[in-house]
Amino acid sequence: MNIRNYMLIAALLSTGCISCSGENDSNENHGTGQPDTEQTTTQQHKLANPNATAETQRLYNALWSQFGKKSISGTVASVDWNTREADLVKQWTGKYPAINVFDFINIHASKDVNPKGWIDYSDDTVVRNWAKAGGIVGAMWHWQVRANNGINYTCTPGTALGETSFDPTCINNVSSADYKQLIHDIDQVAGYLKQMQKRGIPVIWRPLHEAAGNTYEFEGGKAWFWWGIKGADAYKKLWRFLYDRLVNHHKLNNLIWVWNSQMNDHDWYPGDDVVDIVGRDSYYALQYPLMKNFKQLQKEYPSKLITLAECGNGDEVHMSQWSDIWHEGSRWSWFMPWYDYDYDNGNSDTHRFADKQWWQNAFNTGTVLDRDEMKAIIENMK
Repeated sequence: MNIRNYMLIAALLSTGCISCSGENDSNENHGTGQPDTEQTTTQQHKLANPNATAETQRLYNALWSQFGKKSISGTVASVDWNTREADLVKQWTGKYPAINVFDFINIHASKDVNPKGWIDYSDDTVVRNWAKAGGIVGAMWHWQVRANNGINYTCTPGTALGETSFDPTCINNVSSADYKQLIHDIDQVAGYLKQMQKRGIPVIWRPLHEAAGNTYEFEGGKAWFWWGIKGADAYKKLWRFLYDRLVNHHKLNNLIWVWNSQMNDHDWYPGDDVVDIVGRDSYYALQYPLMKNFKQLQKEYPSKLITLAECGNGDEVHMSQWSDIWHEGSRWSWFMPWYDYDYDNGNSDTHRFADKQWWQNAFNTGTVLDRDEMKAIIENMK
């Protein structure tokens, strides 16, 4: 999500934080019948990491087994380590979404590294409980670094005190302070992901998202996160550096790597050998533009799953009902509406991004898989 909106929420909670092939359109199973839970093998779809754990490959196979047939439901934690949005969907519909995504946005405030911290990422009880119930675990990283004022944290690049001049090309200067901070942060997150690996939990992993920002949307557009501010080549090197550090150095073999496209940004694509899934974030989520986005990405990345990694109502546009999105021809692997902090905490009567009616419509179409259904599918994968 665009950090200018997201970080207003995180700022309230974190001390010092201020900003931050599935071409089957004619498939006869579209929206009808039960999910395909028969024992299926999709070995032709290999993960980028050849040493991926069996659990991770099984999850990947399960995602592929449903691609083009049904979409998988997902929610994201409300800022910190929780399943508030997932619980809300359960309350509204009687069903849990299949995926819950957690965000490493506030690792600087984690109690295991900060005595004054307010969150403890080393306590993964909520993640374990979600996985134990059959839920799919996702993780993303609004990677905050020190702001220029030396006090706060932000993802937003710039020269103002509340922004950051953190340099993504610091990987070329191992003696720099930025490089040392980069390694520190990656290694800290690696520790949390390693706990999940030890527990046999695969993770749909979406770091360094929305890198191109609005560079290709209009003249003068630019990256809105620091990891994209130096352009495509620097970004791709950073992605590969992160991949190498996590996979080869830390031996993390439980990750399914998701890269976010901002559309028309193929020059930013890190490469098939380090990407498993291509995602799109859209808060202009109308049925026709979404269909056009899906078709374009599927054409550009025919060997990858295509997912609606974030979605929801925008400032001026209300997201189309899922029934309309599906009918228009979008076949996203999964979708994940953004959370509403105010609604989750009783400070608003309406959910900003996806309300009760939207979720009820989604499940009522028969084209959306819930947690129990995906659990059965995964268990029946070879």
